[in-house]
Amino acid sequence: NGALVEMAVHAAAVLLCGQNPILQPLRNLAFHPRTMRVRTLTQMVVLSITVCMHECSWCSVFLICLCQCGRPMQRSRCLDCGAVVGGENHKAVPGFADFRSNEDRTQTGHVLGDVQRRKTMGVSDRAMSPVVFLLVRLLTHLAMLLGAAEEPQSLEEMIKPPVQNPVSFLQQHIQEDLAQLTQVLGKSVDETVNILHLLLDSLLKDPHQHQNQWPVQFDAVLSTKQRRNKWEEIVAKTVILPELKDLDKKLLELNKQIQEDERISSNPIVKIVYGDPSTFLSKLPKQSHVHHSKMWSCRKRISVENLGHVVQQKSAKDAVPLLWKFLQKETELRLVKFLPEILALQRDLVRRFQNTTLAKQCTIQDFLNEPRSDVMRDLWQRRTNVFLSVWNKLRRSLDTNGEIKLPKGYCDADLTLDSKLEVLLPRRQGLGLCSTALASYLISLHNDFIYSVNKYIKEDSRYFISPSEVADMHLISYEVERDLIPLILSNCQYSMEKGGETLQDFDLGRIQQQIVSKFLQGKPFITLTGIPTLVYRYDRNYEQLFDDVKNKLDQSSLPSSVINTIGGELLSYSDVCDALSIIEITLGFLAMAGGNPEMLLTDYITEVLQMGDQTNPQVLQTLRRCHLKHSIALWQLLSTRKSEQLLRLKRDPFEDINPAYKDELSPELAKQLNVFLVHSRLETFLQELHEMIILKLRHVQAVDDFRPVWSLKESLLPLLELKESQLAPELEDTFPQEILLSHAVATWTAAALFRREHR
Repeated sequence: NGALVEMAVHAAAVLLCGQNPILQPLRNLAFHPRTMRVRTLTQMVVLSITVCMHECSWCSVFLICLCQCGRPMQRSRCLDCGAVVGGENHKAVPGFADFRSNEDRTQTGHVLGDVQRRKTMGVSDRAMSPVVFLLVRLLTHLAMLLGAAEEPQSLEEMIKPPVQNPVSFLQQHIQEDLAQLTQVLGKSVDETVNILHLLLDSLLKDPHQHQNQWPVQFDAVLSTKQRRNKWEEIVAKTVILPELKDLDKKLLELNKQIQEDERISSNPIVKIVYGDPSTFLSKLPKQSHVHHSKMWSCRKRISVENLGHVVQQKSAKDAVPLLWKFLQKETELRLVKFLPEILALQRDLVRRFQNTTLAKQCTIQDFLNEPRSDVMRDLWQRRTNVFLSVWNKLRRSLDTNGEIKLPKGYCDADLTLDSKLEVLLPRRQGLGLCSTALASYLISLHNDFIYSVNKYIKEDSRYFISPSEVADMHLISYEVERDLIPLILSNCQYSMEKGGETLQDFDLGRIQQQIVSKFLQGKPFITLTGIPTLVYRYDRNYEQLFDDVKNKLDQSSLPSSVINTIGGELLSYSDVCDALSIIEITLGFLAMAGGNPEMLLTDYITEVLQMGDQTNPQVLQTLRRCHLKHSIALWQLLSTRKSEQLLRLKRDPFEDINPAYKDELSPELAKQLNVFLVHSRLETFLQELHEMIILKLRHVQAVDDFRPVWSLKESLLPLLELKESQLAPELEDTFPQEILLSHAVATWTAAALFRREHR
């Protein structure tokens, strides 16, 4: 704490007295925090992804192309919407375009969270070395600590999530900054503190004493990401990097100054720490351990982080580019080895929940507590713990750099066993995006390094495997203490001059060569096609499914008598759900294999699908007059009945529909709608509007394709005309023009209630 107070006092003095323009953002943080809009200190630098991203314009899903030129060479279908994607001979089909995203996904404020999380996070978050980054972070934390004393409320508003005691919170982060700096620099704690004091002293220099171009290109409040990055770049180039040059010599000179300082030179502790041991060794017992040379020498601890500092000190980034890139991303790269476990967990979850009707609503712990054998319980537990651990270490990177854009808030907190099970289920929407995004990020990280290695060694013998084939031998995999540190030590030479310290020298070229040959070379690319994906039955792309069914066999509408029979016999919610479930299964098989349109539906269920024993007898009895040609019409009827039953049970049948389509009807619009309902084909209107809501308005990008401000009549009418529905003329002539798409859910609900009241 004494060292922390000294640093804070020194920082305050520099900020009050210094004239350098680059001090202004720190000065505002320390003395006027209300003026600041500080960018997050944990924003990750965007990876130089070597694969090419494209976007399906129909559903805004991003797809990855791994071809050499980044252009598509074959056609396929989008997994989400079924649209044709890809292309031939380097030419993309319409609707399949390059994806360019310059969106800034970082947050403002201090978002590092609890200091314990930083012990497992990487130290370098941007395109700068870990030492530079940590020194910038430490300066910022010191300024914030001063600001917490000056304007505590303004400073508290910057910290996300909020904390009760910002002073204690920032002190813990400063101590963690020092601990990480000590590890990266390979110095003692005292030497690390002295380095900060040297840096603060350098900030007192006049601007003309720094070799840089002025005026600076940032504002005093760092209002944008670009201006913050520019400020950090200038601080690094003009202050930090010059101070880090010949750092060991500067520390020796500083130690000599401390030793010769008359104010403290008589202190016995100072004599021991900074003085010549020979002056007092003679006064100590002869047989004491203190006479051993190791007692008075401290060999630098070798670490991966320290090696990165050595590469920078030697200005060897261009000489060993692969080593530099490896060291920059090593804290994330070490997690790639867990990809097989994560993919295995996803495959098991897909097998467990594929084609279920509804998502399982429980916590991860509840799911793990389900009855299983001891072996399977341990397996599920281990794989789940791996997933949670890797997610918590990468969630910031996924939030700012992941190719899959996660909804706001998904990456704000660590996942635990008390989190919802949905985060583990690999899906393309909702919380399941977390699982898909994690696998995608690890695969892209692996591919990026393999591409860099192949490019560096000029090797074209690339081969690809799917996620289902991934094994340990295919991946960049190593243990830091078992594999990496011994490799570094084996390429470290020591030398000692008389009267001097033991010096370390690393053979950086050989270290790079061995890392490439042992961990990176000869690995395959992993395609993103084939990542396990869970599709609930209600997640299906029914439009594509219906098109496939119609291509296999003709479809027709249901006779009124059959509609009345179904309405009279399937009276409970469970019966309607059972009937809808068997129809959806039937549609899936018909889309693939086709069938005889005139075949009785019950015969198909019992004889072809062999599901007679698994089907509700009441449902089979009700469907006895239906044929395969009625399959789509049955789905339309039963899905509408299911929503009506949910409405009767006071549940929301459209909970996953965008709120933009859920505006209430005004009394005047409700009155006009009632006039239309009295004279319309009510059953047809209910089914057609319900189908439009389910098929068209449930997509994530629906508000772009079906604007809520559009007229509901003008939006529904083209769909009816395509079907040559008899409802189309009635809708065009009598439906209120003032009712908009934003009233779609309220309109359907009003129509359903109207029919219930007038039966």
